[in-house]
Amino acid sequence: MSKDDTGEHEQPDPAPADVIAQLYDEHAPALLRYLARRMGPETADDPVAETFLVAMTSLSRYDPSRAPVRPWLYGIATNLLRLHRVRKSLRTSQGGSDAVD
Repeated sequence: MSKDDTGEHEQPDPAPADVIAQLYDEHAPALLRYLARRMGPETADDPVAETFLVAMTSLSRYDPSRAPVRPWLYGIATNLLRLHRVRKSLRTSQGGSDAVD
């Protein structure tokens, strides 16, 4: 676990870069297609990258006995997609521009 400036535990240490790089190489193209179909190809790159950022910081909590890694990554991506839609809806309902996602 990493510690913040006060010595309190902040979040788990990230997964080794080589593990995330391998996951990215294997699964990013499919996740990009999945998200592009749901939110448009012009905005799908950032959520794909964010999916692997979340995976990197939470890999220690992933339990391979519960499910293969691919559905776990799709679950992360789906949750990020929902969050994106909620934020977009809030911006729209508050009269803000949704030009920046």
